[in-house]
Amino acid sequence: MNEPEITNKFTVLVVDDDHDVLAANARYLRIEGFEVVVANSATSAFDRLSEHMVDAVITDLIMPDTNGLSFARKLRFSHPLTPIVFFSGHANVPDVVNAMRLGAVDFLEKPIDPEVLLKTITELRDRYERSKVVDRVAFVSGEEVGDTVSFRTRVLAYEKFIIESSLHEHDGSVAKVIDALKINRRTLNDKMVRLGIRRQGEGT
Repeated sequence: MNEPEITNKFTVLVVDDDHDVLAANARYLRIEGFEVVVANSATSAFDRLSEHMVDAVITDLIMPDTNGLSFARKLRFSHPLTPIVFFSGHANVPDVVNAMRLGAVDFLEKPIDPEVLLKTITELRDRYERSKVVDRVAFVSGEEVGDTVSFRTRVLAYEKFIIESSLHEHDGSVAKVIDALKINRRTLNDKMVRLGIRRQGEGT
């Protein structure tokens, strides 16, 4: 199996069975500087995920081979920390609630306003870039960074690394992370909010 392609750009997987809408949204995001991978079904989406490293997934709620919630549920096992944005023209309250339980970061109404789509993805990218800055100092000694990075920042970076690693190991299950790290739910929730770690998976 070939290794997934890695790019320096923030990469978005867009999943929609409407080819015209898929092409329009992909073209718009590319013009705005994003790397975009497209898929017209859940099956093809997983094929794309095996070929590309993606930073976020935007998916329609209703697709011919499966619905977006089933797709996201399966995605959580292989990519527990990847942000998911849902969109639909026929969503109801239970759909939205279930999407949030699966770690959705947003739910957009279809047809999607291009400016709203851009704002959503830009915020995800900016959050990702801030996270990378913190991650880089997790294992850097004080001598290496001098006064540029405080000890407190390095402690927070290490905490973030530990929690995210545990989430990966336990398929995004917060309940299992609580047990593994011997931490109570409220403390873990507070740390995840402070460190910008999204709650992921059904085990929350």
